[in-house]
Amino acid sequence: MSEHEDALLAAAHTPLDRLIVKVGNIIAWLYVVAVLISFYEVIMRYFFDSPTVWVHETTVAIVGMAMAYGGIYCFSNESHISVNLVKERLPLIWQKRISIFTDILVFIFSIGGVYAMYYMTSRAVLTPAGDFYMQRSGSAWNSVSETLTKIFILFVFLILVLQVCLHLIKKIRTYREEE
Repeated sequence: MSEHEDALLAAAHTPLDRLIVKVGNIIAWLYVVAVLISFYEVIMRYFFDSPTVWVHETTVAIVGMAMAYGGIYCFSNESHISVNLVKERLPLIWQKRISIFTDILVFIFSIGGVYAMYYMTSRAVLTPAGDFYMQRSGSAWNSVSETLTKIFILFVFLILVLQVCLHLIKKIRTYREEE
């Protein structure tokens, strides 16, 4: 493991965070796959005049899933964008309160994300009569990649709910012990 990976795992707060970082280091390779199949499309289209029907949908699905996973990856090791200019000038007690408040906002956001993705996913996998099916893209390839992406993003939001709960519990316990 590289020094960078060691640092990310050390920054992770919980065992779930450490698992998310390990899996994320593998998922990051999906971007390489997306680039390679896009390169393949360019070669096939412009050099052999034989464009593919599957590359665009596959690339969008791969990048969409990897981006969604990137959110929980960044949250797990606190590498997300954070504006600390004001926070760092406040007393420590207020920094802790703001940290907890921020996690509460993330929790509310993640519950909203679960609700929205559950609605979208249920419509993508169930007919109005309640029968199972997989929504198709309607393109020439007509893949189920949209449905798979929706299922994956729902799963990511569920992990985020659990993740933020674990962060809140750990922060509250730690802050109480420090007082």
